[in-house]
Amino acid sequence: MYKNYNIIEVTKDNENKYLKDIAKLEEIVLEKMEKEGKIGQLFITGEQDISSYIHSRLNHVYVATKDDKVISATYITQGQIPFTYNDITKYFKCGEDYQNYLKAKYGDNCIKTMKEIYIKKICAFRYARDIIINNFGKVDLFDISEEQKNKIILSLVENEYNDPNNKFHEKSNLRERINYYMSTYLKRDMNEYNDFYWLNFDGLKSAAPNKTKGKIDADIKNGKYDSLVSAYDQILDYQKYKIYDTSHCKDMSKYYEANTANTIELDTYITHPENREKGVARILVFEGIKKSFEDVLKNKNNKKIFLVSTLHQENYSSKYVSEFFGLKDYLFVNRRNGRDRQVHIFGMDREQVPEYLEKMAKKIAVIYDYNPNNIKISDNEKRDILNEQINYEIEELSKLEKAKTIDKDKKYSGVISGKKGKIQRYKSKLEELSKLEKNNEEPEL
Repeated sequence: MYKNYNIIEVTKDNENKYLKDIAKLEEIVLEKMEKEGKIGQLFITGEQDISSYIHSRLNHVYVATKDDKVISATYITQGQIPFTYNDITKYFKCGEDYQNYLKAKYGDNCIKTMKEIYIKKICAFRYARDIIINNFGKVDLFDISEEQKNKIILSLVENEYNDPNNKFHEKSNLRERINYYMSTYLKRDMNEYNDFYWLNFDGLKSAAPNKTKGKIDADIKNGKYDSLVSAYDQILDYQKYKIYDTSHCKDMSKYYEANTANTIELDTYITHPENREKGVARILVFEGIKKSFEDVLKNKNNKKIFLVSTLHQENYSSKYVSEFFGLKDYLFVNRRNGRDRQVHIFGMDREQVPEYLEKMAKKIAVIYDYNPNNIKISDNEKRDILNEQINYEIEELSKLEKAKTIDKDKKYSGVISGKKGKIQRYKSKLEELSKLEKNNEEPEL
C-alpha cells in the first residue's frame, strides 16, 4: 500500500477483478471532459481492447485502487504493427534530410538496397492483396488475372478513400490489414521496410543514376511487376499524412532510428475526477515504463530506446505528463480523419536506460513522495529536482498567461490556477528542506 492507495499491474490472473472498473473509469473521465468542453481529447479504448493489452506480452496495464475501487489507470504499449495507426515513429521519417540520412546509412549499396526492398514490398503487397481478396469472398483467385486482382483491391481502397467518414484513414480496417499482411511477409526485412516504407517507383528511379534507370525499368518489367507497381504506388499515395508544424522538434534526425520494435508508447493515463491523488497518473506511467523497458532491452538489436505519446493540441494534462518523462520534442500532425494531434517523442541509448530510470525514480520520490524502494536522495539532489520543476512550471505558467491574453477562453483559468498551486507547493517543499537542513546542522563548539 502506498499512502492511501494500492498500485497493481493488471494481468490475466486478476483481470476479472479490474477490467470492468477500468472501462467504467474511461467513461467517467470522458463524460467529465465533454462536460468541460474538452471534445476529442480522449477516445475510449473499451473493455475488449483493454483486455487485449492485458493479455499481450508487450503491453502493460496498471491501476491505482482506493478502498478497492479503481481511481486511476494507465496502458503502456509496445510492439505495434509498423506504419499502422499506433506507429507514431513514422512521422519522423520524411523529408530531404531523411533521404540524405538513408543515403549515408546505406552508402554505395543504397540504390541496390532500394531496388531490392521495393521489389520485396510489391511482392508483399501482392501477398496482402490476395489474402484480402480471398477473405472478401466474392471471387476465386484462380479464376482472375493479376490486373483484375489489382482492380478489386484498388476499388476497395478507393471506396474507403472517397467515403467522407473514412478517407482510408490510419485506423481504417482495410489499411491496417494491408500493413499487417505486408509486415508479416517482410518479417526478415523489417529494418529496410521501416527505412524505405514511403519509397515508390518514381522515388526509386529519381534516386538512381541515369545509367541505371533503364536497368531498373527492365528488372521491373522482366519480373512482371508492372501492374503491381501501379496498384501499390496508388495505395501508398492514399496513405500520405499531413504534418502541420515541425518547429517544436528542431532535430528530427535523432528519431530516424525509432521503430515499433524499440519504441514504447505512453498510450493512456486517466484518473477519476473525484479521486485525483497527487501524481498518481505519473506514478502508474513510471511503473509501466519500467516494465516495458525490460521487454525492449531483451532485444539486443535495440541500440536505442524511444518513448512516444500522442495527445490533443489542447490537452494540457497529457502534455505535462509527456514532458514530465522527457518527451518535449513533438510534431503537430493529422493522424486520422479530422483528428489532429501532437506526437511527442524522446530517445536514449540503451546504456542510458538505468540512469534515466534512476533519475525519474528520484524525481517522483521528491515531487510526489513515492519511494517504495527507499532509494537514497541527497539534499542537493532534492533541491535540484525541486528547482528544475519550479522553473518548468513558471515557464509553462508564462505561456498560459500569454495565451490567455490572446484568447479569453475560460479553459485557461483552471490550468493557470493549477500551475500556481504547484509552484507554491514545490516552493513549500524547498522551505521544508531548508528547515530540516538547518535543524540537522552540527552545533558550534
